[in-house]
Amino acid sequence: MVAHPGVARAARAAGRVNAPLAARIQAHADGTPREVNHQPVALVREEWRVVDRWWTEEPVVRRYFEVVLESGQNTVVFHDGAGGGWFSQRGA
Repeated sequence: MVAHPGVARAARAAGRVNAPLAARIQAHADGTPREVNHQPVALVREEWRVVDRWWTEEPVVRRYFEVVLESGQNTVVFHDGAGGGWFSQRGA
């Protein structure tokens, strides 16, 4: 059975869910965020690293942080170690 071509086109048009957005991050000397998009960080809840696709020409090397902003909002930010730059995936 072949899927209707309009279904695949609609899925591509919808875009990625929770796609990373460029973020302005002020970080402490140890690399943990202290401000996300001009909003102070009240708490770093969790930190983890992802190293994947290291065998390709486009490896994924990221340091993620789940943070709570002073406003009470939760967000996930990461630093892209392969390409540089900070990104937000939720909130802020």
